[in-house]
Parts: sequence; C-alpha cells; structure tokens
Amino acid sequence: MSGYTPIVEPLILTRGADYVHRYNRHPNDPPFPDDTTAEIVITDGTEVGAPVIATWPALEVTADYIEFWVQSEDADLIDEGLTYQLYPHYPAEPPATDTLDFCWYEGQIERT
Repeated sequence: MSGYTPIVEPLILTRGADYVHRYNRHPNDPPFPDDTTAEIVITDGTEVGAPVIATWPALEVTADYIEFWVQSEDADLIDEGLTYQLYPHYPAEPPATDTLDFCWYEGQIERT
C-alpha cells in the first residue's frame, strides 16, 4: 500500500469555550522541520471541492508538537457534523520549490 492514512478522531468543541489543543508527534516519528506551518481546515463534507467553512492557522509549531488556540467567537461558528483536516506544511527543501503538505488528522466536529 502506498500513500498516507491520517489519524481519525473527532475534534470536540464546546459552545462559549476557546479551542485549545496540542498535537504531539509520536516519539518514533521524526521531528517537524524548522519553518513548518500547519492549519486546520473545516469543510462541509469529505469530497474534493467541499466548501471550506473555516481555516485555523496553528498558534505554534515546534519540532515536537503543533498547537492551536482558536477564540470561542470563531469556534462557535462551527456546526457539529462538519469535517476537519489538520495539515502540516513542511518547507521546501532544495532543489524542490514546493512545500510538502499532508493530512495528519481528520474527522468530524462534535459538540458538547
């Protein structure tokens, strides 16, 4: 089998609360390269071309984790049942000029 299978788990939001989460890399995985960025993309469906509802940039990316902090005003706009994907973007390494983008986590939005 080739390709990458994302980790599937729900992203849980609580009305009136900020979304704060740190995604830690597994100790057996290589560190995130310097200048890596990341974002959570929330869509209305899983199909290619599904409408993008929101994009949340990571607050911090280190060699060991990707951290998000989304204010409640933005998180409260997201409905239960929407889909999310967490995309790390590795910087280009010469001679390549494009970033390496992959879906690390994906799942559905749940509400408490």
